[in-house]
Amino acid sequence: MLRFMNPANLLTLAGLGSALASALFALNDELVLSVIALICAGLADLFDGVVARRLKRTPEEERFGARLDSAVDACSFGFAPAILLYAAGMRSPAELALLFALAAAAVWRLAWFDTVPAPEGPGRYTEGLPTTYVALVVPLAFLAGFNGPVPLRIAANASAILLALAMVGRFKLRKPWGAWYGVLGATAIGLVVIYLVFAGSFGRR
Repeated sequence: MLRFMNPANLLTLAGLGSALASALFALNDELVLSVIALICAGLADLFDGVVARRLKRTPEEERFGARLDSAVDACSFGFAPAILLYAAGMRSPAELALLFALAAAAVWRLAWFDTVPAPEGPGRYTEGLPTTYVALVVPLAFLAGFNGPVPLRIAANASAILLALAMVGRFKLRKPWGAWYGVLGATAIGLVVIYLVFAGSFGRR
């Protein structure tokens, strides 16, 4: 099995480690660290494909990398954010059902993507919102936490609804290309800086 170990798959596993850290931080009520770890998981998933495309891989190695990526995405952008949203206050029966819907939408989308892959090549699109965007939408929504726990809970609910619907939506979305990797990476780093600098005021008003 270890013959499939390469830089791209190691980066994918680093994303899994970040997602696990996000869940553990959330369970310990360290929401800022949990959000930062989720962002790191998103960055790992954003760039592992870039690294993979630069490697010379056999068809078997490509299939393994794709399966590994989907398995890790289910953990990173299905279960870890659900735990984070639970820690942010989503604990009523209706909210728990919403968390299940979010996790189910992520897993369903990944299974669909493995069955019906998106077109390759320039100008390629994907149907619905890729699961990776959970690592961008949730941190953006959680900025409401700097205004207190009530806005945080409202934002958590709104982000869960939006993501669950968008991941199984029928709209087409252009995949990141070229400079967009830099834009998304810079946005992620900017969010990390905001959370680190203003961590002391998060959820306290």
